[in-house]
Amino acid sequence: MARTLQLVPVVSGRRERGFTLIEMMIVVIIVGVLAALAVAGYRKLIAASHISEAQNMVHSIRVAQEAYHSETQQYANMSTSIPAGNAGWYPATTPGKFVTAWGAACTVCTAGMDWTMLPLHVDGPVEFGYATVAGAASTNPTPASVTVNGAAVTFPSPSPTDWFIVAAAGDTDGNGTFCHVYGGSWTNQVFVDHEGE
Repeated sequence: MARTLQLVPVVSGRRERGFTLIEMMIVVIIVGVLAALAVAGYRKLIAASHISEAQNMVHSIRVAQEAYHSETQQYANMSTSIPAGNAGWYPATTPGKFVTAWGAACTVCTAGMDWTMLPLHVDGPVEFGYATVAGAASTNPTPASVTVNGAAVTFPSPSPTDWFIVAAAGDTDGNGTFCHVYGGSWTNQVFVDHEGE
């Protein structure tokens, strides 16, 4: 008699399983690290957007100053000074973690001057405060220098030409440390102190 062979399935000792606890913990750690990197990148992007507002406004004020000079043969001395502290700016006297509409009456302007005198286009409310001072050739700029990230940026004194200085200050994260942005008539460079604050 012939015997038929029967195939008997081999049963292994292993059953199909899901993820182990170790594998799940590794996935959670990886997702946590990626989320932390994403949040840090987002915050950096937001800080950069605030700085770009100030840089764009300083550039716009510089262009407006040049247009004003071409019409009147002098730069507009809007502000009584470039504030050394965090008060004395326009449109908010003390900028902070809020926006302020441009175009209000200037309480920190030089007598007889107002920001509406500059051909300046502002798209909307701003977070930074602004100031600009000016003078004639052969006079000493005030301030004579500004500090940018621990280094002094010195302006020509006396200035060989008519001059102006534009400054912006803001505390967009509300931590009490102000970011300052500076520009002047001597260079196209814009200086940023405490970027990201």
